[in-house]
Amino acid sequence: MKIILIIPIFIILFISNLHSITLDEAIKRGLEVSFPIKQQKEAVKSSEYQYNSTLDPYLPKANIQGGYTRYLYGGAASSRSSGTSGALGNDVYNATGSLSYRLYDGGLRSARRQGSESVVEREKEKLEYVKIDILFNIKTAFFTALGKKNVVDKRKEAYETSRKILELTKARYEAGVAKKSDVLQSEVRLTSSKIELFDAEKDFEKALEDLNSILLFKPDDKLDVEGNLASPSIKENLDTLVERALKTRPDVNYQLKEIERLDNVYKEKKSEWYPKLDAELKQSRIDKTIIPNNRQDTFGLTLSYPIFDGVGRYYNMKAAASDLSAARFKLEEIKRTVRLEIAKAYKDYELSIENVKLYQEFLREANTNFEQALGEYKIGRGDILALLQAEKDLTKAKENLVTSLYQANNALAHLKKVAYIIDY
Repeated sequence: MKIILIIPIFIILFISNLHSITLDEAIKRGLEVSFPIKQQKEAVKSSEYQYNSTLDPYLPKANIQGGYTRYLYGGAASSRSSGTSGALGNDVYNATGSLSYRLYDGGLRSARRQGSESVVEREKEKLEYVKIDILFNIKTAFFTALGKKNVVDKRKEAYETSRKILELTKARYEAGVAKKSDVLQSEVRLTSSKIELFDAEKDFEKALEDLNSILLFKPDDKLDVEGNLASPSIKENLDTLVERALKTRPDVNYQLKEIERLDNVYKEKKSEWYPKLDAELKQSRIDKTIIPNNRQDTFGLTLSYPIFDGVGRYYNMKAAASDLSAARFKLEEIKRTVRLEIAKAYKDYELSIENVKLYQEFLREANTNFEQALGEYKIGRGDILALLQAEKDLTKAKENLVTSLYQANNALAHLKKVAYIIDY
């Protein structure tokens, strides 16, 4: 009775740890749990916080300051604040409050705020690039696992076919119409099929480990994939893909935002050639009591301009201009790389589709050849070697078609990545 009760518990535990997942489910989970995506989201938040901090220079500054001074060799100078005079003595207290605001800075505040905004947009573009990279990894891992699973199924079929051929050969041997060597040849093929099946199962398990790692399932979770491995297709041509990618790809937009940032850095350096105008309202108090009474109120406008402070301003501006020019050249290089990547990925996709068509034809021919060889062997007109070779060719044709299908799906996934086609 205890054994009978324990068995259902083990079955429940096994089922609870079994995850059979489709492509859409894999994409959804992968984008939710990805560490690189979470990391980049935090980078976006950091840049947004830094952007918010650039509002400070537009706000007035309020300061308060207090102090105590003891004169060791004689009293303090006379106080003339608020029309009063007289020696303050050796112990002097002071308090100062001020309110200041910069009226003009040559565009420095604006350049820094706009540059910080460009950094925010740049980090958001980088987040999109991380997402498309993770999406590609999920797709390739999923299609590879699904393809390996189909290879396992084909090799199971091959194993069953080899077993039936062995049974047929044994029956013919017992009937005296087949040789002992025919039985041995069939047994060798059956053993070979068993080994190939075992290899395929291990390849499938390794493919599942790749997918399991990306989706961050627990090591003891039983993962499986579901889906139809079909020949993929895309409606857009090469020129359309290139044209759209140059407008939407995150790395292109990232560099555009970097150019905007460097343009604002140049404006920052340029602002050093303009004067600064500040306004300040100030109240000062100084007395011999801890709460000073003698008060002095002032309002001032300060115009400052460095007539000569070395050659730094000039060369800093020239360096910023060179950085901006270099960034523009880098943008053109990125665009050239984008065109090349899409062109190569498109050709790989076309080749993969052609391979699918060729292996479909190869499978039809191999299946016809096997059926003919099997029929001839049953009526005693064919030999076992021809039948076993036909069975091997059929098995290989099935595997090649499966491999070409998941490689075609991976090729399309890569094309969508480099062309920045979002389908999630």
